[in-house]
Amino acid sequence: MINQIDKKMTKEIVRKGMIVTAVSLAVFVVVLFSVSYVSAYQNLCLSYGESVPDANNPRYTCWHDTCQICVTDNLNPTNFDRCRDLGACTNLGGTADIDVTAPDLIINSPVQDGVYGGRKVLFDISSNEPATMSYLDNINGRGRWKRLVSLSLDYSRERSLKEGLNDLTITGKDRNGNENEYLVSFFVDSKKPKIGKTSPKKGFANGRFNVEFKEDNPDSLVLNYGNLIGGFREGIVDLSLCELHRSKWNCEINANVDDFDGQEIEYWFVLEDIAGNIAISRHLTLDVDVTDPVINNIDNYWRQGEDRNNRYIYFEIDLIEDNLDEVSVYDNSARRPKWKRICSRLRDGMCIRKVSFRSGYHEVDVQIMDEAGNAIAERIVFDVV
Repeated sequence: MINQIDKKMTKEIVRKGMIVTAVSLAVFVVVLFSVSYVSAYQNLCLSYGESVPDANNPRYTCWHDTCQICVTDNLNPTNFDRCRDLGACTNLGGTADIDVTAPDLIINSPVQDGVYGGRKVLFDISSNEPATMSYLDNINGRGRWKRLVSLSLDYSRERSLKEGLNDLTITGKDRNGNENEYLVSFFVDSKKPKIGKTSPKKGFANGRFNVEFKEDNPDSLVLNYGNLIGGFREGIVDLSLCELHRSKWNCEINANVDDFDGQEIEYWFVLEDIAGNIAISRHLTLDVDVTDPVINNIDNYWRQGEDRNNRYIYFEIDLIEDNLDEVSVYDNSARRPKWKRICSRLRDGMCIRKVSFRSGYHEVDVQIMDEAGNAIAERIVFDVV
């Protein structure tokens, strides 16, 4: 009987021992899991400029006096809820080193040597750390700095600038006073070019064309001329040869229009500035005349009067010229020499005129010019007694 009781007690003790052991094992596993879970995250306190995981791989950088952040066991930033029950934060590695490095700015706009067609120019700047960004207009700024933004990682906004060349100094300064400077120069050209007078305006063309325009930054000036029969051509104007008078440019170009002699052509100018703005002059139509006048009686087209008519020169010039402008003389021996017109039209192809001269020796230039500007000149010499 006693043996049976001992056997029952022994079985009960073994059974209860197994239960206790199982319970103890479960508690151990839970505790071990909890310890493992807690050790997988950290609640960190960062100082200004500190980064995690590290400075070479800054997935997060503190840009305040102190920052609280939840990280994994390899210091990668994670959801803060995972550190909510971990208590106060701990320092990453003590106080951060003193910042002695100036901000690095990336200036996307304005661009060096860029050209902007409006006075409002985009300033698009980014920094590798919060920086106070400012600029100085080295030409028109009178030494006054203008602040763009305070302690920011980027700035993107338009600013109104002066017309013409702009030369700026842009700075980025961090909260510790470290500063970098950048120089950038560019053009602002918001005014469209204007073409004024062109010549010849009417009548005839001989290949010499003139144009007047107003533009501070001209890039190209092109003469277009021709007709449907012979086609249209271009002539590039050399802007370096143009002359400036009271804010207006005057330019001349000689174009080869020989193939259009005796025909009608159309011409116009196209002006473009450095910003790509274009101005086009009026289209004008002219007759082409590139042939010089011809004197048929070149050997005897003048004679001097005799005796009391010695002071007279009798001109009888036989001309071949359909588009005569004028026949004129220029007395180089006069007190105040000037051109004097003697004929503006022909009678049966002749210019007939009597001209009086003072006593003395005379060297006189005789010029025949047509309406296209083609001209010939001859010099005659005589004495008036």
